[in-house]
Amino acid sequence: MLSQTGQYALRAMGRLAAWSEDGKYHLARSISRELGIPQQYLSKVLHALARKGLLDSQRGRQGGFRLSRPAGEISLHEVLDPLEDLSRFEECLLGGIVCSDSRSCVIHDKWGELREKYVSFLKNTKLNQLVISR
Repeated sequence: MLSQTGQYALRAMGRLAAWSEDGKYHLARSISRELGIPQQYLSKVLHALARKGLLDSQRGRQGGFRLSRPAGEISLHEVLDPLEDLSRFEECLLGGIVCSDSRSCVIHDKWGELREKYVSFLKNTKLNQLVISR
């Protein structure tokens, strides 16, 4: 359901949320090693999230990435929105050109319910809910 980029973003943000108590910056290399994600790919994802204001980034010896806000204030939707085409969930599952409340396909109503639950889940689930204490 999520692209590899979206999966990596959620995993990395979850890890940064777990480490957020220390207030330190963490290198992409450390995060990639911890999660088994290719470093170059992860660096691009982290920079994209920093450009959207979800991460603070700092260059240099003490540099790296950290959450820009408390994990309890960042929703999964905020993390995925800049990286995923979430609008694809608004398209007709059966490929209908016109699929609306007035001219709908056979699964329009059921898909609409599921889509609303999915979007609600993304908007209402915060990063701190992904953190597993170690």
